[in-house]
Amino acid sequence: MMNNTIKEIQNLLFSGKNIAVSAHTSPDGDAIGASCALAMAINETGGNAKVFIEKYSDTFDVIPVNNVVEHSIADFKPDIYVAVDCGDIQRLGEFTEIYNNTPVRINIDHHKSNTYFGMYNYVDDKSSSSSEIIYLIIRDLFNKFSNPDDIAACIYSGIVFDTGGFRHTSTKPQTLLFASELIKYNFNFNKIYNTIFNTRKYGEAKAMGKALCNMENSSNGRVVYSYLLEGDIAQCKTTSDGLSEIVNYLKGISGCEAAVFVYEKSKGVFKVSMRSDDKVDVALIAVKFGGGGHAKAAGCTIENQDVETILKNIICEIEKSLD
Repeated sequence: MMNNTIKEIQNLLFSGKNIAVSAHTSPDGDAIGASCALAMAINETGGNAKVFIEKYSDTFDVIPVNNVVEHSIADFKPDIYVAVDCGDIQRLGEFTEIYNNTPVRINIDHHKSNTYFGMYNYVDDKSSSSSEIIYLIIRDLFNKFSNPDDIAACIYSGIVFDTGGFRHTSTKPQTLLFASELIKYNFNFNKIYNTIFNTRKYGEAKAMGKALCNMENSSNGRVVYSYLLEGDIAQCKTTSDGLSEIVNYLKGISGCEAAVFVYEKSKGVFKVSMRSDDKVDVALIAVKFGGGGHAKAAGCTIENQDVETILKNIICEIEKSLD
């Protein structure tokens, strides 16, 4: 599986065409930031780009997406379709079919499990985030943008989100260099950081409490896990969009080498999130269940099983890595 060059990707993106950009289902800070920064950069250089993604948590309204986001593709006819931050084509969800039917298809991503599903691919699993890759692609164009501030804010948001506020080991010298360049632009990077990591709704805090009540461990505390059912989430008067920090909290428990959090996104559809230390490659485990991700942060979606079976099977695979 081979990458195209940055130059080849740039030539396609900045060719003045109609370009659709989509990221993965349940969009997070990196998916939103990377997609919107790219679309805005294309529009600034004579193209016509729109971002088509699912509705996302209003936590991410702090990211200035500048009216490029649509939730339905409607009558837009792309010449080029760019998938951003998707490990495989199924992660595009409802936009998969139109992606497949677009004449030119590009795949830009940083997940180790990426399947190189595009006609043109740029995948770098050493990058902290897809936003970091987008910055690499558009970095030399910033002096041509009429509104570089919002583009910089989008990229910064994505990098901050996917590095856990520069805490994850995916944070490299280049990551910090890029962040230092981005905060020279006129946007409130403190507000972005604090909104993403330090602000939560009452219902989200209630859901965290319920997840902690459901928490268990195995392998003498080396694996910590929990779950929330659809009814639990509804009782807390929140949605599945507000649960992303729970798995990170579980992983922070002393002695924990791998954490698993399962929640019911809709009736019978369970989302599994995993975090780990060096010993457990959770991306390999996620792939076995139809998902993917990074060595220390990965996930998958499982249907037609109960939560007890899902946890049993996932934990069994994790414990094999701990032996």
